[in-house]
Amino acid sequence: MNNSEPQEQKKSAKYADSSISDKAFKRAIIWFCIYCTLFIVGVIFMVNADGLSMG
Repeated sequence: MNNSEPQEQKKSAKYADSSISDKAFKRAIIWFCIYCTLFIVGVIFMVNADGLSMG
């Protein structure tokens, strides 16, 4: 009878940050990957441009 109460508390504690939807979470991961890719491409481009101007 009181057995289901601790399970619900565990579940709510385990998924305390689940207020963000699954779709929004996946979209955030995709945008983070796009941001990282653009950052890395920009760094490579600037290093190459700097190397060309120095050479």
